[in-house]
Amino acid sequence: MAKQKLFYFQAYDQRQQWQKGSLVAQSKQAAQFQLIAKGFSQIRLQQDWQLNQKPKNAEISALLNQLATLLSSAIPLKNALHILQDNCTQLGLHQWLSALIELIESGLPFSQSLEIQGKYLNFQEIQLIQVGEMTGKLAEVCTKIAERRTQSLTLQRKLQKIMLYPAMVLGISLSLTLILLLFVVPQFAEMYGENSAELPTLTAVLLAMSQFLQHHFISLMIVCIFVIFMLKISLKHSLWLNQKKNALVNHMPIWGNIICLSRLISFSHNLQLMLQSGVALTPALNSFLPKQQTWQTQRTLKGDILLQQEVRSILQWVSQGYPFSESVSSHLFPMEAQQMLQIGEKSGKLALMLRHIADNYQEKLNHQIDLLSQLLEPLMMLIIGSLIGIIMMGMYLPIFNMGSVIQ
Repeated sequence: MAKQKLFYFQAYDQRQQWQKGSLVAQSKQAAQFQLIAKGFSQIRLQQDWQLNQKPKNAEISALLNQLATLLSSAIPLKNALHILQDNCTQLGLHQWLSALIELIESGLPFSQSLEIQGKYLNFQEIQLIQVGEMTGKLAEVCTKIAERRTQSLTLQRKLQKIMLYPAMVLGISLSLTLILLLFVVPQFAEMYGENSAELPTLTAVLLAMSQFLQHHFISLMIVCIFVIFMLKISLKHSLWLNQKKNALVNHMPIWGNIICLSRLISFSHNLQLMLQSGVALTPALNSFLPKQQTWQTQRTLKGDILLQQEVRSILQWVSQGYPFSESVSSHLFPMEAQQMLQIGEKSGKLALMLRHIADNYQEKLNHQIDLLSQLLEPLMMLIIGSLIGIIMMGMYLPIFNMGSVIQ
């Protein structure tokens, strides 16, 4: 398959009105032919040199919603994919749709084509689409998957939003601290160096830190970048390190509760969607685990490691004949939620109860997020004030001491 490129164009349409837009083609000449075929003239083309061709979650959700709308309008699957491809200007998605269309035209089912080209949909979603194909509810399943992705994206954006402010404040405070230690403190060091009087401990420590940074700042930055890079690599491959990271995050005040609630809500929503679509409990639980467990796939750890461990434990107890509500641990489902699961199992409405649990704990999660966002601002101000205050106090302590000696 030839590599596709994104082009922006400006041209006159058939009514001689100036139009702007974008399209995907294999070359500039192919893009020009496409526009001429549509009746455009005096065409100006410019290629967009995208380095990152991976689509965002919001773009994938929008594509699934559009596919569901087309299928609901009784448009055949292959025609619907062609329509989406013609209107898609995201390179990664355009190439993905092209590959899917080729596989479907070769005679493969949609779900199997997705499994082969499984870049942007996970195993759970592909399994749901397979169920939708078998039951004739493909449009409904695509809509549910898009809705679930939108919910996850909304939660992810909320968490990113509350973490953006402290990250910026910490970055500014560290920058100010470095500026003071590199440029302001040395001036005080020259002044105090002319005096043979003994310096206070805090001042001596700050002067030593300043001198160390002046001589080793570049080396220190290289070491920090190397450590961060190695830590990211290790987190992708080390199960032990991931377990320690999860344990640390889970024990953090408020933030740990937010992560646990997010995990519970996501698990409940996804399991409810699987059960409601007709997937049995055991296959639905297995869909939370990596599909292949070979030595090649185990080299890279993906997904929520803690959730995968919980699901493996649940599957082990369920295989021994225990009910699902008794197999879940309090790490994933609190006692209140476990009681609700028992009621759902006994009444034969487990999927409905999972939805109820997710909705209830979503309210608690929103409260925790609001609480954290209110606490972060004064906490960050306290950190900045403390850092700068300690440095300034350490620099002026000798002056205060000299004043007291003179008196």
